[in-house]
This record gives sequence, C-alpha cells and structure tokens, in this order.
Amino acid sequence: MNNTILLYDQQIQKDEEMLNPFADTGAILRFVSESKMPVAHFWTTPPTVILGLQDQRLSNLQGGLKSLADKDYIYYVRNSGGLGVVTDDGILNFTLFLPDKNNITIDQAYEEMHKIMQHAFSKDIVTGTIERSYCPGTYDLSINDKKIAGISQRRSGDGVAIMAYISITGNQKKRSQLMKDFYEISDYPVNEKIGFPKIDIHCMEGLDSLLNQDLTIDMAKKKILDTIEQTYTIDRSQFNIVQKSVPYLDAYQQTMEDLIYKNNKLAEVNE
Repeated sequence: MNNTILLYDQQIQKDEEMLNPFADTGAILRFVSESKMPVAHFWTTPPTVILGLQDQRLSNLQGGLKSLADKDYIYYVRNSGGLGVVTDDGILNFTLFLPDKNNITIDQAYEEMHKIMQHAFSKDIVTGTIERSYCPGTYDLSINDKKIAGISQRRSGDGVAIMAYISITGNQKKRSQLMKDFYEISDYPVNEKIGFPKIDIHCMEGLDSLLNQDLTIDMAKKKILDTIEQTYTIDRSQFNIVQKSVPYLDAYQQTMEDLIYKNNKLAEVNE
C-alpha cells in the first residue's frame, strides 16, 4: 500500500455521535504515527457549536449555553484549545493525517493544507489572521479578506493531524451572528486575560458565494480528493483496517473517556 492514503468519510447524524470525530482524531493520529500510513478524514454534523477549552473560562458560560439551546443548537467541548466554531450541513470538516517521517514543521504542516485548498478551490486563497472572525488563528484561510476556513493541528509521536474547518455553503452571516451573540452573553463581565473575539459578522463567507459557484459538500469533497490524488492513491474501502488496529482502539477509548469527562463538567455548568 505504498503511497496510499486511506479515506474516512463520516457523517454525524445523532446527538450521541457528536464526540466521535474528536475521539477518532486522537485514535487515527496514533494509528498514523505507528503505521506510517496517511489518512484523509471528512466529517459533517447537524447544527452544532463546538467549544474549545478556553471557552470554559467565559464569565457567564451558562448564559451563553442557554442562548445556543434556545436556538436549537447542540453544543459540546472538544479536547483541545482554541475557541468555538459552528458546524452544520454546509460546513466540511477535513483532517489530513500524515506520518511525520520528515520532521514536518508547524508552518510546513499548515502550508500543506493551504496548498490543497488553493489547488482544490482557488489560487486566491491566502493565509493570515482574520481578527474579528470566530476562532481566529494565524493560519486562517481567506479570499479578499473574507475568512472561509480555519486550520489547526495536533501532533502525537510520529504523526501530525492538520484540521480544516471549511465553510462551503449556507448562511455564514447567521453562523457568525450565533457566535457573536454567544460571546457577548458569555463574556460578561469581560475576561481581559483571554480576549474572547469581538465578532464582525461580515468578515466570514462561504466558498460558494466568494467563488460564485453552486457548491455542495459532496462537490467540495471531490475537489479535495482530486487534489490529493495528484500525490496519493486513495483507498476508499479499507479504513476498517485502522478501526481494527490496536493503536486506534486503545487511543479511541482513552480519548473518548477524556471527552466524556470534559463534557460532563460542561453539563454541570447548566445545572
């Protein structure tokens, strides 16, 4: 299976499945580190807000969570830093897992995702912080100063996971307004030490709008896979070898237990 990348295309449909992608991230990363075999992971969700660990330090988190529930959004906290994002059926979450056999630097890993996005969608996609977006980061991806994606990464052993949150279609201003309202309610009184985002709902947009194309999630996946296929042979049928491996099974259980613990603590905020 030399130069083969395994594809995992996951669709989250039920509340009880919401923690699975993040448990998968830790587990797949362990597998890639030990097997030296790359993996591409797509996942989508119903309307959901994914909180970062820093969000737990919001002054009025209980009020913010109530505002999300009142608007029929599921919410949970992931097991990594950063801030909150909105996902729904117009958002594509994409993670590229690579064996770190060549000592990939942090910037090189981010640039790998940047190049995939440029080749798949537009050469006009650039990197740089969009300060007033939700979950702003150094490697935000944007077109004409409108953020279309955020990137983060995780490392374990000899593996690196480069994760992209990509707004493909749907009402991005509505998503931004949801997070603006959440932070305005939650961050009162203001936590000066962290500096939670002051969101401008006009600084993010969907790829379909910026490219003036009728894009769907499936079309976006195909564009990304067509780009990846220039480097790898894509194996679309054997991800089960990952899920049956000892490194995956051990790490999945450990990561899921950690996620459940963190989300039980989050649930206590609303009690």
